[in-house]
Amino acid sequence: MEACEVVRLLVNKAIVPAEPKRRGNPGYGRVKALRVLVYARQKGLDNDTRIVEHLKKHPWIAKTLGLEAVPDRTTVGRWWRRYLNLLEEVFVKIANILQLAIPTTIAVVDSTPLVDLYDMEAQWGHTSRGKFRGFKLYAAVNQLGLPLRAVVTPGNRFDGPFLPKLVEDLEADYVLADGAYHQRRISKLSEQ
Repeated sequence: MEACEVVRLLVNKAIVPAEPKRRGNPGYGRVKALRVLVYARQKGLDNDTRIVEHLKKHPWIAKTLGLEAVPDRTTVGRWWRRYLNLLEEVFVKIANILQLAIPTTIAVVDSTPLVDLYDMEAQWGHTSRGKFRGFKLYAAVNQLGLPLRAVVTPGNRFDGPFLPKLVEDLEADYVLADGAYHQRRISKLSEQ
């Protein structure tokens, strides 16, 4: 099963709350926008331009995600800002479905940069590969690499404080994270 087919299966009207009726052009709608955003994270497409280029290069993926036409780069940028909180809720709901199907024995937590040179809210951050401008995606995945929790912040945030939020209600036997998450209060959390 292709990644876009999995996204279409999981991100549907049962996961995304209903949008209030409004007048005028219906646009793409929440479900289609969130499908594109989840697919982009799944494929590692880290900015609006790369997402649009990928969808133009593979029109069948756009059709599978429910799009009749590939959206403009600025439209995708607006989706990130408008649906960021909703995207986190969708990830939590999908993760809960996955945990029912596949119990988590090992949770792996790490962060990755989301490069975005054009967004006004993007900040300069540092990774092991050097400086970048954009945002950071903090994610917890299970032993199969399936996403369980995710948090997106500006790029200049330190990793440590996000570990408790990512693992607070996960039922995992072990949690693996790199040294950036090591702090005294997190060590105390693991002793309990």
